[in-house]
Amino acid sequence: MSKKWLFFIFILLVSFVIAASCFAAPLPTSQFNRQQAIDTFFKDKTLDPIEGIWLTDDDSYELAIVKNTFSVCSGHDYIGFITEATPHNWKPGEIKLALKKTTMDKLFVGSLYEYSQQLLIFTEKQVLGTSFHLMGNNMLQYTNNKKERKMFIRIYPTSETSKNNSNTFSGSGTGFFVTPHLIVTNYHVVKTAKTIEIKDRNEQLTSATVVAKDPANDLAILKVKEPESSVTPLSLGNVSESKNGDTVYTVGFPMPTVLGAKAKLSEGIINSTTGFQDDVRMYQISIPIQPGNSGSPLFNTKGQVLGVVCSTMDPLKSLALSGSFPQNVNFSMKINYINNLLSTLPDEIPLPVKQTENNLTPAQIMDLAKNSVVQIVVK
Repeated sequence: MSKKWLFFIFILLVSFVIAASCFAAPLPTSQFNRQQAIDTFFKDKTLDPIEGIWLTDDDSYELAIVKNTFSVCSGHDYIGFITEATPHNWKPGEIKLALKKTTMDKLFVGSLYEYSQQLLIFTEKQVLGTSFHLMGNNMLQYTNNKKERKMFIRIYPTSETSKNNSNTFSGSGTGFFVTPHLIVTNYHVVKTAKTIEIKDRNEQLTSATVVAKDPANDLAILKVKEPESSVTPLSLGNVSESKNGDTVYTVGFPMPTVLGAKAKLSEGIINSTTGFQDDVRMYQISIPIQPGNSGSPLFNTKGQVLGVVCSTMDPLKSLALSGSFPQNVNFSMKINYINNLLSTLPDEIPLPVKQTENNLTPAQIMDLAKNSVVQIVVK
């Protein structure tokens, strides 16, 4: 055998030994399927936000992400092991993922392991420097070795099982003032909150309470104890004047643990004046929506609010209906339903009059929002 081949075999053996301590190593107990993983690691336990059963967006495998209390993947805080896989080379119990915490709550760094085939022998290859972002509590985003953005989708615990979990997740959304003491947001932002605080542009926190809610339309009205003197309440626009193709803006606080605490402006168009399955309550919009954007005002070019950003297309529902994942399909609840909700309050609410008939620039929209759009922090 030539020296070249001997050297090649030696490199393969060394690579295998180095990777073996973390890669494709069964957990110390046994191989686990999904239910065994749930019963062993998750059921009736307090979980970190990253823990659970996750499914790849191409449905090729699912894995359980658990705290790393094992004698493998030293230095990593979590490991993800296979519970079910379509590729025959992956077996339940094999480690697919290793994660380390960062200073940001929902950002992790680590490695995703893949098999590659060389000389008809399966060998391992490690993808280094990969970051993983927990979007909300139900999506884990990463970039693969082809520089493609990919997703894991949580399938356990579900929202129902999470109610029985003793761990309380903090979260955030966006809201906007319609009077000096009333704030509009999405109901789902505050639905399970024990405490609600409003963070202003100076990052000062003020307590708030829910004074009106409309779960069917995913809307809520919050009230701060003391009226905010520095607030410029937003005026509400006329929905009947909006049409497909109109330019719209939103200002909110997407992914604040990653992108920072300052408000962000996004621009798009009204794709449709009806929402999912022609729901007349909603707009479909092209503005990119991230966790933390929920409750953001949808501005027209005059700086008037046409709606409340409420949701993005459910990827699992889209997969079930069409066999594919959605691309930037987002929705906003029309402002009419806020007017209806405000009318249920005991006192008459004087709303601001239209501010201008002239079109504003994006910079002017942002200036307008600085004194009216706030981050909502819930626990």
